Amino acid sequence: MVDYDPACDLFYAPVDLNAPHVLAQNGLPPSEGRPQFHQQMVFAVAMRTIRIFERALGRTVLWARDASPEESDRRNENGVPRDFVKRLRIYPHALREANAYYSPEKTALLFGYFKTGVRPDAEDSSWVFTCLSQDIIAHETAHAILHGMHRRSIEATNIDALAFHEAFADIVALFQRFTMTDVVEHQIAATRGELRTEQSLLTGLARQFGQALGRSGALRYALDLLKPLPGGKKHPPLSEALEPHERGAYLVAAVFDAFVMIYERRTADLLRLVLGQSRPDGRELPIDLVRRLASEAGKAADHVLRMCVRALDYLPPVDVHFGEYLRAIITADADLVPDDRLGYRVAIAEAFRKRGISVPGCISMAPDSLMWETPDKDCDGLEYDKLFASLLPTIRQGVNFDAPNSGSEVDGKPPNYREESIRVIVQNQHAIWTWLVEPSEDDEKWEGLLGVRLTRGDLKTIPISPKGKPAVEVHSARIARRAGPSGEELVQLIVQIVQRRHGYMNSKKQRAADEKGTRIKPDFTFRGGCTLHIDLRDGRLRRVIRKRIDDDGRLERQRRFRSDDDGGLATAQRTDPRRREPFAFMHGS
Repeated sequence: MVDYDPACDLFYAPVDLNAPHVLAQNGLPPSEGRPQFHQQMVFAVAMRTIRIFERALGRTVLWARDASPEESDRRNENGVPRDFVKRLRIYPHALREANAYYSPEKTALLFGYFKTGVRPDAEDSSWVFTCLSQDIIAHETAHAILHGMHRRSIEATNIDALAFHEAFADIVALFQRFTMTDVVEHQIAATRGELRTEQSLLTGLARQFGQALGRSGALRYALDLLKPLPGGKKHPPLSEALEPHERGAYLVAAVFDAFVMIYERRTADLLRLVLGQSRPDGRELPIDLVRRLASEAGKAADHVLRMCVRALDYLPPVDVHFGEYLRAIITADADLVPDDRLGYRVAIAEAFRKRGISVPGCISMAPDSLMWETPDKDCDGLEYDKLFASLLPTIRQGVNFDAPNSGSEVDGKPPNYREESIRVIVQNQHAIWTWLVEPSEDDEKWEGLLGVRLTRGDLKTIPISPKGKPAVEVHSARIARRAGPSGEELVQLIVQIVQRRHGYMNSKKQRAADEKGTRIKPDFTFRGGCTLHIDLRDGRLRRVIRKRIDDDGRLERQRRFRSDDDGGLATAQRTDPRRREPFAFMHGS
């Protein structure tokens, strides 16, 4: 926590949350005018968000730093990224403006504050602090966690890339609302059990911030795309939504609509038992029913949020699209909960279909058709089970970060499990990278399975490593421990492998460079790679989720995206001095 206010050139005294007088009153009392309460508020919400992710992922979350494309591409001699950061920094009063954003360059959350009204000096104007909004804090923290898991997710490689970042952060903020039992019960009683209404405080994000900007309500609504437009007009299709927040609203609406369907399915019998077949207008719900409905809403929100978070491990490491996120949600849930008794996966697939989010390559939107394929079809005679089983002795299986008293103290202090996790991950990354760069007679077969080049071949635009093979990066090698409802534990090694290739806007120049090589500076960097899921019980390779480096069709789509410049995102990242801060650019506008 760094509470420096550059507009006033002041450092505010830090709050000591372990001070006896603070502990005695269970934290500082709410106070908009006290910087120390602002610090406590933003710290508490950020930590709660982090714990939600760690519980769903089965491991610690880590932070990443991408100061610039050039610096983030530098690797140490082992081919392992050097941009892990031990701590996320938080600046509660970093900006005097109506903005808040996650900074990849600083690995920090920066919160702004501003005065309301057209005339800030008017008597009726008041200060609005974004660090006091639970929605905004959770949203920005989710950006930081997602970047830590997928360090290439902040690159605008397609129209969905940054929209996915915004939508996912909104999803986390929305569903965190349902952990506040008193608020949920109040809103359930006020709306008589209905969640498909704008009157509910549970469906809008950053209400005070939106009103301060002159809007009639919240900054964004999960139900914007579910309510009818005036005059019987229809909402524009997803293909016409270009701005990241506007496009991301389709993904938020799909997930929230699925949640509401699940909630209604879980509570239909309760409502019939208490109220019969109808709910007459004006009739208040019994308090016991309100509590049960709130409990069911909280459970459904927790389940759906966990599904959304676990899906991050089932995404390709680069160039993500909305449809791939749907496949990730379905596959991650099916791996952990084979029996979808309550139809969660059906509800999610149906909600995505209604929003126009398609999945190219799938014959239908049925959950079974949407799952990522197993690698058996692509192994091409490889004994991949034996290979990964042979790697197990070199893989460290991590630390138990949920047992705070299980480790030995260092200098009188408890062990830092996040630092230990980084050491374990780096060792595992090195083990995987060593296997990739060692010459093998099966290299060409592995190329087909992994989607990266391990031989020079006909792509001279892939940089060469000091080992003489095409350079390859191991972005992540993390252990995930998850327990399903049956009690069976799923222990996996999640590996992200990424490769880069020089890209040129002119297709003829691209072909010439691929075939013969060139010293001409590339116009952009094209990336491919895969996410591997290795079962640590037997070393079996369970999933390979690829974006091939030699996919010229995907290369052409990226070339077209950059030349068409939908939404100005690609140009901003190439030419804007703040290209290192995509969220400052988007949130500020």
